[in-house]
Amino acid sequence: MILFIVEGSKTEPRVYETIKKLYFKDEEDIICIFRSNIYGLYNRLKKYNSDFEDLDNVANIVDVIREMDPKNAEVLKDIKLSSDIDQVFLFFDYDFQHAFHVQEQHPECSLEDILKEDNARLKELLDFFNEETEMGKLYINYPMIESLKYTKQLPDDDFITYKTTLEECHGQFKKAAEEFSDYKDYKGILWDKAPVDIGELRRNWELLKQQNVMKANYICSLAYSMPVSKEDVSQQQVFMHQINLYDDSKSIAILNSFPLFLYDYLK
Repeated sequence: MILFIVEGSKTEPRVYETIKKLYFKDEEDIICIFRSNIYGLYNRLKKYNSDFEDLDNVANIVDVIREMDPKNAEVLKDIKLSSDIDQVFLFFDYDFQHAFHVQEQHPECSLEDILKEDNARLKELLDFFNEETEMGKLYINYPMIESLKYTKQLPDDDFITYKTTLEECHGQFKKAAEEFSDYKDYKGILWDKAPVDIGELRRNWELLKQQNVMKANYICSLAYSMPVSKEDVSQQQVFMHQINLYDDSKSIAILNSFPLFLYDYLK
């Protein structure tokens, strides 16, 4: 049994259904929607235990998901033990704009200090959720799920250059992604955008996988090519280099986690 935990209730389930039809037809899996951002996950886990090291493997993330929403409780009603789930994958947004929301409540804090604290929390989560057969494995969208369609006609040779700013993420990135994309409302990328040409859809996902993985490798090594090892573009490596390369200038490289997940998962 594979458990997929996604942040949002609108786009992420559509992405999940697409990759399921393309890559996971024979897998037994379930999806739960967290309905909160990465910091909501952090706070919920801290509520259960002050030290992540003491959490009881998957059972605690299942408890958190159950508690968040009656719909998730229904989905998970037959899951009694952590051993009932073989693998857990979590997909959340970097949530760059969270710094603005915090500053609105605490104007005495600088954006730089808030970003530093947010990044420290995210690092802690990535270190904790780093193995799908144990605690679960966390994947991050930079800056959010809409990065999946932030591309011109595939393959997009300029994808390596695309980045966004902290200011643009403050309520504008979704609109910017839709206006920029050659795949309006994900047509040609998601299964539910009829009419669907399955061959074209699979081709587009293979190209999305390739250009996101190559860009992740560029972020980590400055080589725009497929990595030598999957560990070269691990979520921890990508996060560390994103922060080192871009965050000081309050910008982030646009990158989506679902193609990276497929690269990691598929043999």
